[in-house]
Amino acid sequence: MKSQAQIVELVRKSGVIGAGGGGFPTYVKLQAKVDTVIANGSECEPLLASDKTMMLNHADLLVEGLILAMQATGARQGIIGVKGHYENVVKALEKALPSDGSIKLHLLNNYYPAGDEFVLVYELTGRVIPEGGIPLNVGVVVNNVITLMQVAEAVNGKPVTERAVSLVGEFKKPQVVIVPIGTTYNDLIKIAGGLNIADAVLIDGGPMMGKIVVDWSLGIAKTTSGVIALPRDHFIVRMQQKSLAQMIKQSKSACCQCFRCTDLCPRNLLGHGLQPHLTMRTVDYNLSKPTENITSAFLCSQCGMCELIACDFMLLSPRKIYAAYRKELVARSIKNPHVRNDVQVCEELSNRKVAINMVLKKLDLEKYYIELPFTGKKEIKRVKVALNKHLGASAISQVKSGQKVYMTEVIAESSCDKLGSVYHASIDGVIAEVTDEYIEIMN
Repeated sequence: MKSQAQIVELVRKSGVIGAGGGGFPTYVKLQAKVDTVIANGSECEPLLASDKTMMLNHADLLVEGLILAMQATGARQGIIGVKGHYENVVKALEKALPSDGSIKLHLLNNYYPAGDEFVLVYELTGRVIPEGGIPLNVGVVVNNVITLMQVAEAVNGKPVTERAVSLVGEFKKPQVVIVPIGTTYNDLIKIAGGLNIADAVLIDGGPMMGKIVVDWSLGIAKTTSGVIALPRDHFIVRMQQKSLAQMIKQSKSACCQCFRCTDLCPRNLLGHGLQPHLTMRTVDYNLSKPTENITSAFLCSQCGMCELIACDFMLLSPRKIYAAYRKELVARSIKNPHVRNDVQVCEELSNRKVAINMVLKKLDLEKYYIELPFTGKKEIKRVKVALNKHLGASAISQVKSGQKVYMTEVIAESSCDKLGSVYHASIDGVIAEVTDEYIEIMN
């Protein structure tokens, strides 16, 4: 059995970060001491199936990674949160569970955002993370299931060089595929047989929290769980492209203080002091002092429930306002004042969960909700490995243009005295270009 220090160092050197989208360096989480480690297999973003596919095909690897995380943190129990209607996945996981009962499954209902760390911890343990807190505050560490598989691979000597990606939407051949880190969006389009429409927009991530891809020649990150192709006039695209100035103007003329954004806010339902309707009022009345409803921006998870589900008629975006407020507060060196521990969960929480089927209907995504085939690993001849797609300091290149590199070789690394990550060559080849943003490798 390896020690905590050994596991932590192997995970750090292998460049494992939160694969679910957060990008937090995993080695830091494994330095904690907790009683519970949660494997987040909820994959709460609609349409995506990367986590589901990997759990189905590599249940043993997930359990191995979870056991290593428990060993590192001293946790007595591990819990895998997975959607209950994924019956084949549940069966695969049940077969892989250790006989000592140290790891159990928790079957989740199919709602959004079941994978939010705060929501997941409450669902699986009954513990409520305090305002401004993290799972560690209640004795829990949460990792995405693919992250835990990468932990197992790291301890066995394999760094992060590839990941599963869901290609869904207006691709001719939607699928789940495993590709090298840094595979360009243009190459993903080719893998998926091209696009059904000429004027498509690509979104990196899920429809609720994903971001529009501006440059298709760039490469995917370790955090890219899916790429969605949508028509340019689709509701999700239009909402993302709406500017902050447009949103403020629209809010002043249209916000009717109906409470729906607050009623459905997942963090508010957990008892946190987040009331989007009141924050929208601060915009409407030009309030600029950092009042409670402005500083509550620190509590927003940017899940998009308020924007895409609750305010489906007025089409306002409290989360854009929260993001702008938070940016301004940080620029003014104002720290989060919301740190209550005595939070009380709303009695209506269970009644206000929004089913994925409803999310798909509201977002006009029902036609894209299909069973995605798994097509395995694909060979790629050219990658652009981004150096800043993780929380912490950007990685610094360790290679030069024209240099020959081999897959798994270290090509960039954050300063060892700073929070950051390590990046490895994801294919054999020659370094074609080195910038502050990425390293391009061509085979």
